[in-house]
Amino acid sequence: MKPSDSTRFLISTFAAAAMLAAVPAAAQTTVVFPGFVPQDPINSASRELWRLVREKCVPGDRKVVVGTASLPTTVQAFTQDQGNHLMGAVHAAFSRLPDLEMAPFSDIGAVLEVQSVGLLSSPNAGAAEAMLNRVEILIQGSGQKVGANTNFSLKAIGRLGTECYLNVGPFVVPSHLAGEIYIPAENIFGKVASDVWTKSRGPNELVVKARTPTGIELDRHLPDHFTRMMSKAVSRASATASEISIGNPTKLSVVSPDRASFESDKRWDADVVVEQRRNGYHISIEVSRKDDTPIFSDGLVLADEMPALQWAALGPSTAGRTGAIASIPRLGAVPLRIEDQIDGRRLNHQYAFSVARESYVEVDLPMDKIRGPGRVLPIDVLGPGNRPLQTIHIANPARPNLRRYKLAPGQYTIKVASPGPARHDYLLRARAVDTSTLLEPEAPGRLLSRFQDWYAGYIQDASGQRTCYAYTPAVEITPRGWREQLPVIWLSAREDHRGEINHLLDDKRNYAEDSPIYATVDDAGQMRQINVSSPEDGNFIQPMVLNAKGEPVLNREAIRGYNNGSTLELRGTTQDGRPSRVVYSLQGYRSAVNALSLACGRRDLANDLVWR
Repeated sequence: MKPSDSTRFLISTFAAAAMLAAVPAAAQTTVVFPGFVPQDPINSASRELWRLVREKCVPGDRKVVVGTASLPTTVQAFTQDQGNHLMGAVHAAFSRLPDLEMAPFSDIGAVLEVQSVGLLSSPNAGAAEAMLNRVEILIQGSGQKVGANTNFSLKAIGRLGTECYLNVGPFVVPSHLAGEIYIPAENIFGKVASDVWTKSRGPNELVVKARTPTGIELDRHLPDHFTRMMSKAVSRASATASEISIGNPTKLSVVSPDRASFESDKRWDADVVVEQRRNGYHISIEVSRKDDTPIFSDGLVLADEMPALQWAALGPSTAGRTGAIASIPRLGAVPLRIEDQIDGRRLNHQYAFSVARESYVEVDLPMDKIRGPGRVLPIDVLGPGNRPLQTIHIANPARPNLRRYKLAPGQYTIKVASPGPARHDYLLRARAVDTSTLLEPEAPGRLLSRFQDWYAGYIQDASGQRTCYAYTPAVEITPRGWREQLPVIWLSAREDHRGEINHLLDDKRNYAEDSPIYATVDDAGQMRQINVSSPEDGNFIQPMVLNAKGEPVLNREAIRGYNNGSTLELRGTTQDGRPSRVVYSLQGYRSAVNALSLACGRRDLANDLVWR
């Protein structure tokens, strides 16, 4: 079967649109169109584009079939995960508009390719070709990275005799909507170092300063850390440079502001801005030189990529190896991280800290950071008189070194004891939040990405096998004082297809024993109840139902609710008899599951858990 004229027109239009989108748009400016909502750009742009389609291309009130592409035409502005996420949001936005029918294809472009080689003529193709031949309007996206922003445009392209080529945008898509990908910090520094090296000739100076966007003082260790990172990045750029300037070789010296000495035409100023985010930091670097175009690079890095303190004197109870006494740190939401070691020559190490208000305090020795014959080390928090304090958390066998406390304002001490004569190297993590809020869950293993309210990542065992996961923390929880940490929805599966999909909604041990728990999904304002259960031999509430054999199976209604709904709500009874309520956001669910599927090479998971 040969492509029809309309198919050839559409494929050529794809190429034309891609060529136009590939034109450098450094001068591209964003536009404000009627009804634009900066906080909700995808939905408001979709509404405006559909209004224009109805006005200029398909007047009247007849229903029109619309298809969407799965990726923007300019992929250099996005990772594959981000592109899928944005176009998934576009698909969802158009699905909510009146007088149209969405084609069931996640990518109409791919379906057209299949049609062009005759595969849709197969009896196995079902009604796919019939539906394809009804699609009159194709929705595409395109985008470009412009400094710290992502500019995005939506296009409506006509087919099957419908003449239409409309564009809305470009408009700014905030990073949390485009999807945030966690990358190594060295990649951010490496990009600017390479660009600076390429534009430098002869001796040049690169002056590195670091700050927060709000003016809050940075940790005193970070400016020097960033200067060292830039020095390493410049060394790599020098080693991999493809051009060598004969007679005037490039020499780029990286210094802190107090050591700057070059004239402005030979001096690059690097402004490193560090902003705290959930589970990490956003780092942006802008490098400028007199009469030169600024160079920009940014990205999201994990908290564990920031430098840990070495063995240090953290208070009067912990004089350092040199006998120096340091000030007592005040714990906050960002974990204090200390690298240290202990053996039989010393009974314990003690680290003093303080909290300013009544706080939930968490201390941990992550098992994957311990080097030594054991993985469990004795750890406690001591109060007045060096007495061990009572923990408040439910024990987690996967994190045996974890401790949580509810502490009044004051000074306390963390004690890590020696388990025996052998040396153990470890990383101590400690954090605290005011009891008016709750501790944020910390992602295990390697966190890869965040899409709105959902995260994706993987855990890798000693054999190299991955378990990939997606999760979201609760956005609302009552009553106050019920929990010290936000509960999560957790989905995970193994790379090697062994075992079932873990699909957990909460820990049932936080609820009154044998009390019912109800789950509902908000689907466009309609609250739909879904069945949940808690196996007798497990600790978790799951969206499971029993099949004809009495075996628990995945609740398909729950998955439909995840895909179509905006929130999922659990209602039950606390251990002390109070009514309880936990609300989860479903914004970003599809994209996080797609990312988990890609991370483990499990496209079957996306087929099972993501429905258009």
